[in-house]
Amino acid sequence: MRVVCPECFASYQVDAAIKNAVLVCHKCNTEFDSYGQKIIAGDATTQPFQTQEEQAPTFGLKDLAQSGLNKRKPHVWLWMSLVLLLVIASGVAFNWQVWSHHGVFRGYQLQLQPESPVLDSDWEIQASSVHSQWLKRDDGSLALIVEGEVSNRLSIPLPPPEIQVTFITQTGQNNKVVQPITEPANMDMLKASPFVSPPVDKTAVFPLGSRGFILVLEDVPLSTQNIMLHALAVQRQGNPQL
Repeated sequence: MRVVCPECFASYQVDAAIKNAVLVCHKCNTEFDSYGQKIIAGDATTQPFQTQEEQAPTFGLKDLAQSGLNKRKPHVWLWMSLVLLLVIASGVAFNWQVWSHHGVFRGYQLQLQPESPVLDSDWEIQASSVHSQWLKRDDGSLALIVEGEVSNRLSIPLPPPEIQVTFITQTGQNNKVVQPITEPANMDMLKASPFVSPPVDKTAVFPLGSRGFILVLEDVPLSTQNIMLHALAVQRQGNPQL
């Protein structure tokens, strides 16, 4: 098909299959269509081409994200969750001895397994509550009175423990005496000789609660320099309520 430039009338041979194309004259740079009509910017002849260009599909980063480029993101979060669980599990396993003696863990363990033994570590003697004094009794002898509090570290009630008293002597010999926690004694009972111990306190200590104790030590070694107290757990004897 022969097309003539409308400006300088230069002639060009164009394939007949080309339609609605924009041609440029090599001599005068005039733009015209395949029908030989000069194209003026903004006229109706350019609108089809502009419309086609404006409506041409675009493909950017947003489209890439929507098309599935980020489909691996959930898998990343899954792997991160698995790694976090492994780190937590490793930490628990590494500190298992600490966790196994933790008060909350121990409380759940004893609730689920009533036959599990109560441990000495389930009790804690409050050091700030302990004080001692010598008491002169009716017969003129002396007795060492030790008072204090022992705390239940678990979230379940426990029977009161026994208190082990260790006498640390100058010769390095440690004499030990174990006494149960008894019901409160009045001053007359403490001064009486021989001392008659009140009944053993069998009332369960509340979860995370405390129980006071008074120990009457009559035969204290003369070479004693110091004493040490230690709580000894009393077993629940299979009673899950204690």
